[in-house]
Amino acid sequence: MLDNDVDQIRNFIQKDNKKKFPYLSGTKICNYWMYVIWEYTDRKYKNTENLTVAPDTHVCKSTHKLGLITDEEFNSSNVQQIVIDRWQELLKNTKYKPIDIHTPLWLWSRNGFREVI
Repeated sequence: MLDNDVDQIRNFIQKDNKKKFPYLSGTKICNYWMYVIWEYTDRKYKNTENLTVAPDTHVCKSTHKLGLITDEEFNSSNVQQIVIDRWQELLKNTKYKPIDIHTPLWLWSRNGFREVI
C-alpha cells in the first residue's frame, strides 16, 4: 500500500482522506500510529527517518523545558508543527529519527521532569 512510504501514507491519511480517518489524521497520532506498527510488527516502511516526533502536550513541554522552543513558540497555536520542525532539524544527518525521542520526552514530562537515579 502506497509503496510502504511513510510520507505517502501520512499524506493519504492526513490530506487525501482526512474525513475517512478522523482519529488517525492528527499531527500527533498519525506518526505515532505508524511508529507503533513499525516497531511492534514486521511491517517495513520506506523513509522511516520521516516519522516525526509525536508532538503531544508532554513532548511540547519537554521540548520547551530543554530550551529548544521559546515561550512564544510554546504558547503559539502551531506549537505542534514548530516542535516537529525543530526535532527534524536537530536530528537531521544523525543516526536518530525524530520519533525515537518521543517516549523519553513523554516520560520525562509525565514524571514531572524529575531525575530518576
